[in-house]
Amino acid sequence: MSPVLNTPGNKKPKMCVWADLSVHDMDQIMEEESTNRKKQLLKTTLKLEESPRSEILLDLFLHTLRFAKTHKYKKDQTSALFSIVKQTHEVCTSTPFGNMQECFQFFREMMLLHSVHRPPWSVELFNAQQLEEITAHVINTFFRHYKLYKYAFTPKVRLDLSINYEGRAPSPEPIDIDDETETDRGPSSAGAVSEPQSPRSVKPESPIPKTPEATKEEPTELEIVVRKAVSEQLKQMQKNVEKQLEDTDKLISEKILNLEQGPASPKGKKSPKGSAKGKKK
Repeated sequence: MSPVLNTPGNKKPKMCVWADLSVHDMDQIMEEESTNRKKQLLKTTLKLEESPRSEILLDLFLHTLRFAKTHKYKKDQTSALFSIVKQTHEVCTSTPFGNMQECFQFFREMMLLHSVHRPPWSVELFNAQQLEEITAHVINTFFRHYKLYKYAFTPKVRLDLSINYEGRAPSPEPIDIDDETETDRGPSSAGAVSEPQSPRSVKPESPIPKTPEATKEEPTELEIVVRKAVSEQLKQMQKNVEKQLEDTDKLISEKILNLEQGPASPKGKKSPKGSAKGKKK
């Protein structure tokens, strides 16, 4: 079982009826027939900027609205479904690490909050059949392309590791080749003409003593041991993280397959046809 990723972007499930789309917004979107006009309304309502990511989001939201219209959902049901899909996407992109299991658990809890009548903690907007339809739709549209959304909306993580030892001068910063060549050329390369000097005025340059910082010291035995130990630990951590991600993806894939196959028939219960025959006997 993979550990829970405690990230600042984690959200707690809560009711979201009329959270993103108000009654007025739903009236405008439902009356509009043009897809491009619906995109403009959503872009204005959600305050999205012109970018490729905004286009991906608009496609996801338009598919959600089209699904609700096809199944003839009411306005409050459509608004709640829209916010559930939007918040599920926000949980997905809240961290660059793999969190498919946590994201799917968040989606399930959000659907339960809108399928059970227990005010003020939950409200019954969707029945059992609608709950099954919505779950299958979100699995086939969002979670089936989960890694694509993850790649498009999360930043790349890069590890910068530096080691400083007490009593040793820090390593100098790298110098660009262009800057070094400019200083070596001197002012003559910039167009200035140097005056020729007489042979008597030329003096041999005295060797400049090198400072201890300028000399490149060889790493000590302790540094070699520390570097070797750190590299081995980093490799082991990378293997552990990759294994946890593979286990999580495998577990979620199995859950998705089980949901697609549907609930299995309960064992030990007789069919009504069999019971009727028993009564006749």
